[in-house]
Amino acid sequence: MDLKGLPQTVQNFIEETIQNRENGKFPDNETCQKVMEYAADTGSQKLAGLGLYYLAEYYWQNDQYENTLQCLTESIGYLKNEQMYELLARTYNMMGAVSDRKNNRMVALSSYYNCLQYAEKYHFYYIQGMAESNIAYTLVRMRLRQEAIQHYRTAIDFYSKSEKTYQLNYNRINCMIECGCCHMYMGEMEEALRLWNQIEQIIREAPESYYSKITLEMYRISCELLQGHEEEALKLAADLLEQLSDRDVFEEIMDELVILAGILAILPDGKYLEELIRIIDEKHIEEHYNIFLDLYPFKSELLQKKGLTWEYIDYTRQYFDIYEKYQQENREALINVIELQNRLKNVTLDWTNMKASNRELESLAMHDELTGLANRTFLHEHFTSSFEHAYEEHELMGVELMDIDFFKEYNDHYGHLAGDQCLKAIAGVLRKQQVPGKIFCARYGGDEFMILYTGMTVEKIRRVAEDILREVRKLKLPHECSNCSNYVSVSQGVFVRIPVGNNKEWDFTSRADELLYKAKSCGRNSICLSTERFRDKFIEIK
Repeated sequence: MDLKGLPQTVQNFIEETIQNRENGKFPDNETCQKVMEYAADTGSQKLAGLGLYYLAEYYWQNDQYENTLQCLTESIGYLKNEQMYELLARTYNMMGAVSDRKNNRMVALSSYYNCLQYAEKYHFYYIQGMAESNIAYTLVRMRLRQEAIQHYRTAIDFYSKSEKTYQLNYNRINCMIECGCCHMYMGEMEEALRLWNQIEQIIREAPESYYSKITLEMYRISCELLQGHEEEALKLAADLLEQLSDRDVFEEIMDELVILAGILAILPDGKYLEELIRIIDEKHIEEHYNIFLDLYPFKSELLQKKGLTWEYIDYTRQYFDIYEKYQQENREALINVIELQNRLKNVTLDWTNMKASNRELESLAMHDELTGLANRTFLHEHFTSSFEHAYEEHELMGVELMDIDFFKEYNDHYGHLAGDQCLKAIAGVLRKQQVPGKIFCARYGGDEFMILYTGMTVEKIRRVAEDILREVRKLKLPHECSNCSNYVSVSQGVFVRIPVGNNKEWDFTSRADELLYKAKSCGRNSICLSTERFRDKFIEIK
């Protein structure tokens, strides 16, 4: 991280903090606040992005997920502005983990894929490994184990290419364990044992590595059983369950409890799974509702086998109470998850088909539900990359802001359902104008839309803007409350320029907004366009 220009005391503190973090020590709240104070004192966006990320990690370690998400969201702007792409990729990865903890798997997958965009572009192999492994873990919880194996295998390959860090073997071994458990579930025992042998080799070659011994013992139980060592497997299971009485050990294996339950369920004697359920009940993990919900099949089956009907009914009622409590705010996202599950069940081992499903996932998360156009999230991503490209290649960049004339009056007069249909019709016009790599249309908010033009001349941009104006008029949607037409119309502000110097995306957006205002003040139902050459000259198109 480039700290040039900052006071030496600040540089020393930040370098020490970064080094501690790379050695596996998470910054405490006091350290995070000090980084944020330095950011405020120096006006450094780099420190602001770094401080917010570290603060998010602090909240994550303390299970404060709302605060974690808030810090991560705030950090994105700073990290993008300062081109801190490695930390940006990590930010998206952690956003996915937070969303997964909140059982919002649709948003989690979207965040992981955002992470991969940056990690792939800049060859951050370790971060690619983490994101692929997290995607796999989410798919496992959706019962899509065959698809998960593909992602686990990809993650293992990326980890093998990564530079050695404090956390590398911890994540690498955990990834191999989870992949091995998937192979066991699929009946692919030789693959599961092959992974166990690879894990043992890693530990032999780097015995000082940091890894989770309790997680390793968990996987060893099933591997010993596969090799016919039943007595050893049962002894390991008993020892592990005894260790779970320790709070720190229990918290260390918390995320693997569902996998552990699956392993204990295959042991000849059901008492080990029953003991695990008893320990979990004592720990009251209801607040970790994603884990609680995923453990339901194991406990409910156990209660039914023992004939404990009333306990089963009470437990099922508790399951649905917790489900409703934590899922109400994400109900629409959960519907998308169910639809996603149904689509992904048809995914084959063909890697091309898997990639196609990934793109569909991204599309669902990046498009406006009403109009089908790109949403603000997708727009921001595309705008940033297009702007960077135009700046690097010294090419024209066009930004158009467009809104519907007197749309509030239209809504009030015709009703919101008619208003929605009007927005869809306008979106249909824009959709026909879209050209990949050249014309990108998005819903900016309410009745406002943004169109981005790249790799085009001013004259071509002008013609497209005129086409949009004419096509909206051709819709002939009656608008009795308009003061500029008998039909629905739009006003457009278009700014075209080659990005130079300290230009930011906001400069172009602000200029387009000025032009939109000019179009409205000139009577609406028109276009105002300004070019790089005639910066202060407006071209009005009626």
